[in-house]
Amino acid sequence: MLRLKTNILTPVSAQETRFIPQAIITIEKDVISGISTNGDYDIDLTQSLCLPGFIDTHVHLSQHFVRGRHCPHLLDWLNLHIFQEERRSRDAAYARQVATCFFADMVSAGTTTAVIYTAPFAVACNTAFEAAESLGVRALIGKTMMDQNCPDYLRENTLKSVEESIELYRRWHDKSPLLDYIFTPRFAPTCSSVLMEKTADFASSHDAFIQTHLSENTDEIAWVKELFPASSSYTAVYADHGLLTPRTLLGHCIHLQDAELALLAQSGSAITHCPDSNFFLKSGAFPWRIIEKQGIPFALASDVGAGTTLAMPHVMQMAHYRQEFTPLSLEEVFYRATLAGAEILHQADTLGSIAVGKQADLVFRTLPNGVEHSASSLLSLLTYRANELPVNQVYIAGKKVHPRP
Repeated sequence: MLRLKTNILTPVSAQETRFIPQAIITIEKDVISGISTNGDYDIDLTQSLCLPGFIDTHVHLSQHFVRGRHCPHLLDWLNLHIFQEERRSRDAAYARQVATCFFADMVSAGTTTAVIYTAPFAVACNTAFEAAESLGVRALIGKTMMDQNCPDYLRENTLKSVEESIELYRRWHDKSPLLDYIFTPRFAPTCSSVLMEKTADFASSHDAFIQTHLSENTDEIAWVKELFPASSSYTAVYADHGLLTPRTLLGHCIHLQDAELALLAQSGSAITHCPDSNFFLKSGAFPWRIIEKQGIPFALASDVGAGTTLAMPHVMQMAHYRQEFTPLSLEEVFYRATLAGAEILHQADTLGSIAVGKQADLVFRTLPNGVEHSASSLLSLLTYRANELPVNQVYIAGKKVHPRP
């Protein structure tokens, strides 16, 4: 048992954030077993703010070393920077170096759970799992799948791509309570109908997670229309191939028509909103209130490497800045970076907030002097001045992962 005295800031819903000063968190094994405002404690962290670990719902691990490489257009950026970098992760030693740095940077930024794309090589995915397991982080990881319309050095054989993905799923799905596999067709232009259908068949029959990209860029949408003329829309391409399920996560979703919104709402699929990436690539602004009105679940994501940082407070800040004509509350953006991520991962009972019975995924950030100790003041500080709140300790499932023991 471990008892920590600290100041808790945690989401309750999209409308409410709770601040509990001078609270004692009791951890037994991997779970929060108690929260009180009096009693004995083992460690004094009252100079820190305790947050639930952030949940990054869409990030490209194999692009970590080239994040923020300038090119303000999605398809050109992929060809100029990203595909060449992902090629390097064919080498196990390089893939291991990237993965080790990625997870160390992730936890030091206060993120405890991530949903990850790796380069389209089994070795890149395996080394990512091994690095995650070694550090003790929580992650869903998938090997990017692509069998057409891409450089030869990344193009996979269709059946081999599916078989390798299934093998990775079987190896990692039940190995650790912190880790799982997510099937990862990159996006419709680089995936054949056979690849998408076979992936959907296996994932659906095993209740497995799927992730891909949707409607990020107008040129991309036009390209999809040329490649799949039988489908009525980009979203319909995924529906027609069986990829839209309640366990599907769709990155971006900026330029959706009404019929596409209806398809998503009907399917139960969720969206991963990447405001930093969208701004960087000039892709467009996310239709926040429209998505919300449709009842489509969504959460925030860094989308490194078009996203420039793994720090989710920066993503929260960019979410505010990108909504030029739609004021957002601090509470709802904090919720989208934490509890909403747990919800779209079907883990809201165990992750995303600080509460008795939940996993002890906790991040402690040093409080500067002169800060008013209230929910609104601390949320403002976290969203707009997070660099003044350095991360000093991170626990995942009750174990300290940063700094390393």
